[in-house]
Amino acid sequence: MIGLEQLPGEESSAHNWQPAYVLYGGAQLFSAETHDKMLALARRWLKEYAWLNDSTKKRVEKRLAQPLDDLRIDFEDGYGRRPDEEEDAHALQVQQALPQVHEPRRCGIRIKPVTRRFAQRGLRTLEIALQNLTVWPRGFCITLPKLEDPAQVRYVIQELQHIENGRPPIPLELMIESPAGLRRVHELVEAAGDRARGVHFGPFDFLASCGIGQGDLLHPVNRQARAQLLVALGGGHLELADGPTTLLPLPPHRQPSGPQIAENQKSVRLAWEFHRDQVLATREQGYFQSWLLHPAQLVSHAAALLQENEKALPGALERLSAYWKGRGQARASGGDFDDRATARQWTRIVRQSIELGVIDDSALPGDFPSDWRQV
Repeated sequence: MIGLEQLPGEESSAHNWQPAYVLYGGAQLFSAETHDKMLALARRWLKEYAWLNDSTKKRVEKRLAQPLDDLRIDFEDGYGRRPDEEEDAHALQVQQALPQVHEPRRCGIRIKPVTRRFAQRGLRTLEIALQNLTVWPRGFCITLPKLEDPAQVRYVIQELQHIENGRPPIPLELMIESPAGLRRVHELVEAAGDRARGVHFGPFDFLASCGIGQGDLLHPVNRQARAQLLVALGGGHLELADGPTTLLPLPPHRQPSGPQIAENQKSVRLAWEFHRDQVLATREQGYFQSWLLHPAQLVSHAAALLQENEKALPGALERLSAYWKGRGQARASGGDFDDRATARQWTRIVRQSIELGVIDDSALPGDFPSDWRQV
């Protein structure tokens, strides 16, 4: 006999917050002031380089007044290969700064690949960086790059248990950067167990693993890999994140004069537009968290989210209002069909618009029930 308790529960639409981005920075540059410096630089770029109309600019400024969503202290590609003594010193520098880091909603450390060559180095870095912390920073995690074998995950957890020494277990982000990792992603997640928080896709390493030397975030191979990951893992508790746009909004001239001023403006503006369009494209593929490699990309990322939500919000409010007027029953109006599935999509848009500050709860139609988020 199969009892009622053995049946799957009702699918939950409860919202668990996920960062819209994670900003990466080399560990050698990290300090207790990093959070404020990153936001200050983004605000300075927004002021110095003309791009947005006044209305959008004000909304981006409002977004940049909020704490960073997620900040990653990078000891891997963004850090490079350094002598052990130098990495030890930077790990100690991180250890001294972490207790003072309260502003980002999340933060974490990416270590070197868990391979025979680098595993001990990566775990030593973690041990130094975490040894004197009595509590972890808010939303703290460890990002594991270039995973291909569940033994890598089990090895890290085995060593982490010694490092944690009775402190709460640290969540893990698993990076898929090769076809071999993609094929074994379920095994990797299973090896991480309750520690698994998210799976991050590394598009450029993935292309290199396929023998493709030229390509970008939206290369067809990357699109296919993202789709496979989404189908395999989407809809569950794991957060999916996409990789970065590598064209950075950097001016070519440090001290411009004459025509160089216009060249700087054009270069930054084009990089922002390119980044915005790539963020929108990957979000359309179901990846709602992006990697940022430079704080100035906070501007174009915020602009992308605002453009996406402002375009979709009026229709979402109208169709959700009609859905709730019909007490959640499937209905067709004006050629549009809505049921619980489409209502969940509109709910996500409204929820994100509130989080972005596009609207607040007082602007919602009066026929929205108090539990409108629970479709």
